[in-house]
Formats: sequence, structure tokens, C-alpha cells
Amino acid sequence: MSSEKIVYKLNISGGKEGSGKGMTKLIEIDEKKFRFEGMKMGEIIKGGLIGFPNYEFEITGGSDSSGFPMRKDVHGPVKKKILVSKRGIGYKPRRQGEKRRKTVRGNEVTSDMTLINLKVMKYGEAELFKKEKE
Repeated sequence: MSSEKIVYKLNISGGKEGSGKGMTKLIEIDEKKFRFEGMKMGEIIKGGLIGFPNYEFEITGGSDSSGFPMRKDVHGPVKKKILVSKRGIGYKPRRQGEKRRKTVRGNEVTSDMTLINLKVMKYGEAELFKKEKE
């Protein structure tokens, strides 16, 4: 392992309901504060562990240092080339029926991950999303 410290960028989405509906917030967190390694997409994280007490977050995706996106249907901490045909994570076909082999990450967070997408499942007392005044 290298001696570099790992810094995760957390892209937090407000979800479809609550005070942060349609809003996002990007924060950086050191691996010493909380380790995401070994966690999978769909898991719930207690917000107190990353500095937001009484919040709950769900891991919805992410990408590694090379920009390869995570996919829920690719299991484990792997990087694979999969054949994709429909519009989805990591691929946008130009015409109907087009297929392509694309490289994607598995659904498990590894030390290679730089960006992790989270969605708020339960709101706490502290204000996470500040509304700008017009």
C-alpha cells in the first residue's frame, strides 16, 4: 500500500423528499474519519460517523480515480468489461440496438474510489443544505 492518505469526495443528494429535495452538496472526508472500504451500493450509513448526527445516507454509486462508474449489477471490488446495450450507468447508445463493451467498477467500495454518491434517507436536526437567498 502507498503512504498517500485517501480522501473521499462525497456527493450528497437531498433525495426526492424533505428539505433538501433536488439539492446536492459535495464534501471531502479523510479515510481516518470513516472507512468506506468493503461497503456496497445500497447500504445505509449513519450520518454521525461522517459529521452529520441523526442523518442516514444510502450509497447510490461512485467512481474510481480513472473515472470508471460503479454498477450495482457487477458484484465485488472488481473492474470489468461488460457488454451493455441499453441506456444506463456508463453508456448512452447513439442508435437503437447499439451495443458496446464498457469498463465499469463493481458494487463494492475499494481504496481506488475517489467519488462516492450518497442519498439522504433520514434527515437530522443540523441543516445540511443551505438555501441561497435570491
